Amino acid sequence: DAADVTLYTPGSSAGVPLNVIGSLRAPALSWDTEAETLRDEIEGTVTSLLGLVGITADPLSSREHVLLSNLIESAWRAGRDLDLGMLIGEIQSPPLRKLGVFEIDAFFPPKDRTELALKLNALIASPAFAAWGEGAPLDPQSLLFTPEGRPRAAIVYLAHLSDEERMFVTTLVFAKLVTWMRGQSGTSDLRALAYMDEVAGYVPPTAMPPAKKPILTIFKQGRAFGLGL
Repeated sequence: DAADVTLYTPGSSAGVPLNVIGSLRAPALSWDTEAETLRDEIEGTVTSLLGLVGITADPLSSREHVLLSNLIESAWRAGRDLDLGMLIGEIQSPPLRKLGVFEIDAFFPPKDRTELALKLNALIASPAFAAWGEGAPLDPQSLLFTPEGRPRAAIVYLAHLSDEERMFVTTLVFAKLVTWMRGQSGTSDLRALAYMDEVAGYVPPTAMPPAKKPILTIFKQGRAFGLGL
């Protein structure tokens, strides 16, 4: 009764659209103190984005994952916002000269980078995908609280999405929650509560789907920041 309730429908205008593509904007955190947090968010974002185009990518061994992660980190370190279109452009013409000890063209040849860019471009060229970039930003602070600090209840509804799209949204929501959580002061009080129905498949005992890491991070660390799960 005390909170405004909003039903968000990412990828659809049936409820309030949720701009998950805007999650590539540079977070307002310092790299000097929050590098691990930001890299965790990048890892989840890249893994789930590649999953949308059918690429199962290991963060350590996948060329696609290494390239996209470095492009996003380079932009965020410079305080530069990205969107998916800009990221596709940087895949073809990277602002980086090397990845590790190899020249970027040796590590990931231009022809192969173009194939990756085309896969991502086909995603955003789809008329159905336009709704993913519309609506309220995926910002936990504004989803959970009014500008005056009153509580909000944000329901992110996923039943209309495919399995890959559900994993994409779930990963981004929890990755953003982790980043927001670590930016809060410590507290012994409950500051916010994240509730997920039908969690089976997102935290399996052995496999590592993209959403598993941020969900487990909240289980392990959330209490110290007042975030329940």
